[in-house]
Amino acid sequence: MFLVFLFFPSQSGTFLNMLLCIVIFFYLYQKEVDLEPSHLWFVFMTACLIGSFTYLCYHIAHIFLYPDAMYDEPHLDTLLIQIACGWFLVLLLFYPAKKHLGWLVHHFHEEQVWRLVWILPASFTLFALVFVPYDNSLMYLGRLLEMYVITVPMLFVMIFLIYTMFYLAAHALVEQQNMLQKNAYLEIQAQQYHKLQAHVQETSRLRHDFRHQLTVLAEMLKTQSYPEMEQYLKQYISSVSGTPLLYCSSSAVNAILNHYTAICQASGISIQLSIRLKERCSIEDIDFCVLLGNLLENAIDGCRHLQEEQRHITLTVLQSAEHILVLQIRNPYEGTLLIQKGKLLSSKHEGEGQGLKSVQMIAEKYNGVLRLQHEKQMFNVKVLLNL
Repeated sequence: MFLVFLFFPSQSGTFLNMLLCIVIFFYLYQKEVDLEPSHLWFVFMTACLIGSFTYLCYHIAHIFLYPDAMYDEPHLDTLLIQIACGWFLVLLLFYPAKKHLGWLVHHFHEEQVWRLVWILPASFTLFALVFVPYDNSLMYLGRLLEMYVITVPMLFVMIFLIYTMFYLAAHALVEQQNMLQKNAYLEIQAQQYHKLQAHVQETSRLRHDFRHQLTVLAEMLKTQSYPEMEQYLKQYISSVSGTPLLYCSSSAVNAILNHYTAICQASGISIQLSIRLKERCSIEDIDFCVLLGNLLENAIDGCRHLQEEQRHITLTVLQSAEHILVLQIRNPYEGTLLIQKGKLLSSKHEGEGQGLKSVQMIAEKYNGVLRLQHEKQMFNVKVLLNL
């Protein structure tokens, strides 16, 4: 910066040093913060905007303290006033920036808007550089000084209102999008629940038929028709080889697991289930079934395009403590997975896969986490729930 001032005039040196600082500090900033570049640039230019107000405060103090000075005559006391104004603005804006601006950069994802909205703070920052008097004595002509002193806080209020309107509009848009997404996920949950109901009805029919089989066997036993009884049992065992298994105390969970196990068998996919749950589990049946249904359906879709000998799914459900439930599902896949910021992008449509988004919502409902991993063509999903 000293060399810039050494080889360039004061005005040009100030401008070049400002650009140099912007480039260097933004480079360091974006290396440390994990956000989209357009979001980072908006936040960075907002910081420059705050700095431009302190620059204007510096010149106001400079005009009052040194009425006959030129703008490029620095003084320590006015510099200290500028630093004090900077701290005041930081303290004043810290909470709203952390809460509302922080919410914006994390939840508002309209990239086209972010690519344009930075123009506002950037434009005002450039405007502040030229909105300074070059000769302080000229500010005492007429009502120029009064107008200048009134204009600066009015500009601050105007910028604050524009930011507030931007936040409110973005918040309304995000809420609308979330409502549409929740409706889509509720539709997915309804589909999963209908599948569950169908399987429960099938299980009920098998239990009803089983009572009739026992009646027939009891009659054969009374008449001591042992050869016929043996033949009948062989036929019955053959016919019920696909009888639903009991994995836990929840009939709904048993039904959904048996449903997808049957789909795996029909699709030539080997599936290994390890279900270790306590007698009472605090998670709601419909949430648990939607969670398992989406995970298994995604795993089955991932296996369909593989050779039959490569198709296999491993599902582990473990209640490691009274209030902690862990799920892990692994399956091989073919091709390339599109994972962005820990979210799996759908290969069927633009954006995130709806199945895993539904899983994410259930994980958030139970204050849990969802982790996606992939290595050597093996996809691994881990879910931890705090019940």
